[in-house]
Amino acid sequence: MEEAGSDDRISGLSDDLLRDILLRLRSLPAAARTTILSRRWRHVWTSIPELVIDELHVPGRPPSSFLRAVEGALAAYSASNVDVAALTIAVPDVRLCRIEARRVSSWLRVASERVAGTLSLALPRSEPIVHGHGQEVELPPCRRATEITLSLAGAFVLRLRPAASFAALTVLTIQSAAMDGRELGAFVSSMCPRLTDLTLRVSLVACSDVSIRSASLRRLEFGAGCAQRLGVAAPMLEVLVASFLHHAHISAPRLAEAKVQRLHRHHFADDVPRRLRRLDITQLYLNAAAPPRARRFDAVDELRLSALIGMEGYTSFLDDVNNLPVCQTVLSVSLTGDHHGFVPTMLHLLRRSNAIKKLVLETYTQTKDPCSTACPCRLPESYRANNMTLDSLEEIEINTFMGEDDQVEFLEMLVSRCSATRPINVVLNKSYLVPLRTEKVSEMIRSISRPNLRVGLH
Repeated sequence: MEEAGSDDRISGLSDDLLRDILLRLRSLPAAARTTILSRRWRHVWTSIPELVIDELHVPGRPPSSFLRAVEGALAAYSASNVDVAALTIAVPDVRLCRIEARRVSSWLRVASERVAGTLSLALPRSEPIVHGHGQEVELPPCRRATEITLSLAGAFVLRLRPAASFAALTVLTIQSAAMDGRELGAFVSSMCPRLTDLTLRVSLVACSDVSIRSASLRRLEFGAGCAQRLGVAAPMLEVLVASFLHHAHISAPRLAEAKVQRLHRHHFADDVPRRLRRLDITQLYLNAAAPPRARRFDAVDELRLSALIGMEGYTSFLDDVNNLPVCQTVLSVSLTGDHHGFVPTMLHLLRRSNAIKKLVLETYTQTKDPCSTACPCRLPESYRANNMTLDSLEEIEINTFMGEDDQVEFLEMLVSRCSATRPINVVLNKSYLVPLRTEKVSEMIRSISRPNLRVGLH
């Protein structure tokens, strides 16, 4: 061992090796604390290319200590004139510490000057904004940032400076913030020429339309409270996820996947393909007669449907299903409520998609509240499969399986319509909310057993 007072061995390491060691700590405060190990480490930590400031609040320390640590670290980096490839600031959930807008804005200003890569800022949940009145935080121009993720605690209004430059930005995620609809549309349409992936889970400061025009956008996830109408013109767009919309007009000639809450509220322009890779309708709520709806898509490889059929909504359900595209490969259905017959409901869906290879089914039942005796679901013909065949079906998955009479009846009917030679895999995932009727299920499994059928109960 070397004598006390002699040079430490760490001091002889190259700066590049020291930076590599500090990077492996994945924590900027931890990297800063290494300055006690060696004289040469005192300034090396301010030049590592990745900053991660996300340590949990330490009990016994004032909540504001973390915020001061963030500002101290950013000040050191600002003074060092070093570019940062990745900056992550995740403020711990310290409810006693109020985060002011001026503080957040100052962090973003430093980031705009230093980040040449990825920026991520996450604030803890706070009191939500009421009627758009909240502290304002400005997102300054980040010319070299390629990916930005902002989660602003639901307490700030994010302002976007006119004519700002985000020339390198390809991925943008903004959530838990309030925004101005016009600013948002102008920002995406004119300030982000390379943007390919946009995720928005925000609220608007006032109810308004939002218009997005982008020649580069490939994926759009849009959820904005108070948005009245969304207009999208994106020739490269392939994936659309939309929620909380009254109306939408979509022009996207390369669209392949869409996830929407109510399909009839979305107008797809003539340039949108009539066949999709995936269509996910997440909130098909039917409770009364509705006007006729035209079929927009002819076919889809994978169709995911979540439906709540109200007491008076079965006729609308029949009409809507007739206007759904034909499913070619995978059909996933989630049914909520128990007003109507389960078997006729599923039969009506399968009649339009009898060439599928996989069926995934999930049911959520509530207190029994059956429909009237005049409901179409009670007609004898609604229970008849007639000449329907499911010769292509290879996999059946039923989640929340409880072994109830209608589930057993449907499964028996389903298997009887499948190929007698093609291998078929049936997966039954038990519901943990209702005890499984084991004896009845075992009897059912024995009754449908045949050489090409494999049944698993989990």
